[in-house]
Amino acid sequence: MLHSNATRNTRREFLAAGASLVGLGLVPGGACAAPGTQAQRPSSDADELDEGYARIAARFPDANFHASNHAPMVAEVLFVLGRAERIEPWLDENLDDHVPGKPASEPIDPARWRAALGRNERFADWQAYFRNAFEEADWRTVLGTWVPRLAPGLAGAATHGLIRSGHAARALAARENPIRKVELATGLAYWAASYVELPWDGTLALESSVSAAFAKVAPRRPELAPPEGNIVTGLRALQETPSFRSVAGFVDPSEPERLLSESASVFARAYLRNPDRRIAFVHSITAPSALRLLAPYLDAESLRLGVRYAWQAAAGLYAVYGDPSGSAPAESEPATVESIVARAVETGGTHTLKLTEACLREHALSRDAALLLAADDAIRDARM
Repeated sequence: MLHSNATRNTRREFLAAGASLVGLGLVPGGACAAPGTQAQRPSSDADELDEGYARIAARFPDANFHASNHAPMVAEVLFVLGRAERIEPWLDENLDDHVPGKPASEPIDPARWRAALGRNERFADWQAYFRNAFEEADWRTVLGTWVPRLAPGLAGAATHGLIRSGHAARALAARENPIRKVELATGLAYWAASYVELPWDGTLALESSVSAAFAKVAPRRPELAPPEGNIVTGLRALQETPSFRSVAGFVDPSEPERLLSESASVFARAYLRNPDRRIAFVHSITAPSALRLLAPYLDAESLRLGVRYAWQAAAGLYAVYGDPSGSAPAESEPATVESIVARAVETGGTHTLKLTEACLREHALSRDAALLLAADDAIRDARM
């Protein structure tokens, strides 16, 4: 169905509004951000974020491909939550020892870029490529070109390339400067170097809602326990799971704003029903929500492509880690937003902070209490 320009604009505004914590009242003085904008922070707070980014960037490249990956996302979240003064202390406590890695050595061939996808050893080469791309074109244009190219492989590195890029793009939209461009280039490089496609046979069996699509996903448990190891190892098991090959075709991406909101609600409930696999299910919420941060820079077709693969990754996490016998926790009154923010910041957990901000952002749009309950639950788990 064709939609009018007015309808398209309304939908894009809805998606852009999700890039901020609109409606949370976290802006100094109690004001709220306008739709489509990030909440305004004092310039000193923005300086704190830039200094954090500079501190992280100084460690690049690192011999550990994944080193420092969570740090810039947490720094940006602390800024958005109005706690920029906590960025430096958090980095003091959480940055690992830096072991210098190999610098960029082989330029990415623009005509053969696909050959460099999913190759960890090309991380520095990819960062150099995107830094150069931002010199030659507006960063928004670069995102519009590269997000659809990278979307089929967003499940790589447990979806962290997508998540890091989304946070970096929001920061760059709020204040455009060289260090924030470096962070976005690094996020995209991480996405490209960790690129992994999950199996899809190309079939379409569209359901009317995310809930209906979710009901068709067959979890491997309890017959098959998740593989030992991290989430990357877990998702590899989907290559040997025939029932998963059609899952990407279960959702209708024609209304991406509805799909993203429904996805956040569905997977918040899946998170609450699977307390033994909290960290895996954190990513089923934060990854699709991170795509919302990139939505303002994508055309309609690219956004539809992105939401399909974001759904696939979240559904893949459920297929591997979900326990269909899990029961929902007893209903309770959600804590207030202010309480959730204060306790999440005090806890300082990497996944707690990222999940809290994503849940609050999605709750501001849908008002689904399950999102507040998921954030509150993460705060209670010291392992997060």
